[in-house]
Amino acid sequence: MSNRPFPIEDFLASVTAALKIRGDTRSIAVVLEGIGSRFEHLDTDWGVDNWGLRIGLPIHIFHALTEAEVKQVESAVLEVGQSFFSASPGDCLGWVSVSPTVVPAPEGWREDALKFVRGEGVTNQGRVRSDNIASQQHRGLLFRSRAEITLFEAMQRARLAVAPLPVFVRVGKSYHRLEPDFVVIFKGLTFVVEVDGDTFHHETPADADKRLIPLTHEGVEVRRVRAADVATDALADAAVKDLIDFMSKRKAAR
Repeated sequence: MSNRPFPIEDFLASVTAALKIRGDTRSIAVVLEGIGSRFEHLDTDWGVDNWGLRIGLPIHIFHALTEAEVKQVESAVLEVGQSFFSASPGDCLGWVSVSPTVVPAPEGWREDALKFVRGEGVTNQGRVRSDNIASQQHRGLLFRSRAEITLFEAMQRARLAVAPLPVFVRVGKSYHRLEPDFVVIFKGLTFVVEVDGDTFHHETPADADKRLIPLTHEGVEVRRVRAADVATDALADAAVKDLIDFMSKRKAAR
């Protein structure tokens, strides 16, 4: 068997760069969260080595995707990945497989499972929008990006009552199930805070506003924070101060 066609990290970084151009955040998240991603040699046909790319996902991410979404990711990564193989004519990328990864059993996993059966620790937080996977965990909560985590920590320092990625369901003429980035309760008023502008927050403000219509129709106000404005703790603290000033003015006006 020949050497691998590319160093795996170089290949994954190049694939991710191409997926960014396409705005395919779901596939990007899968590539980034892959555990032990690797090339596998299939066979050699007429002097050409045929390869597969195997991507193993953490269980909580894989099972947040539907079967159709997994197939879409495999297809997108395969299509983008094959383009790089034109630079290696002795190699061919034949398939991409995305699957959950078996991990070493954590200590106390049986006890944790029993607690889940009894309804302890059950959460629907961060599970709805599989087009934009909540792949990062922090303090036992799910987030979509480092920017969200930095903003959440700043909100905690400011002692705000905040719910990250809560799930709202409303049934009327149509069924709405949505997941705002943050809901903040401030002196009896409710605000949604959305993070815009990084790899994992690719919606336009207009698209995000449309998604949040079931909440805004109930009088909930939406505030937007650019990911670049919460890139550091200091910036996030300043952004939260601006948010508190805004909410205070809204409260005074009521």
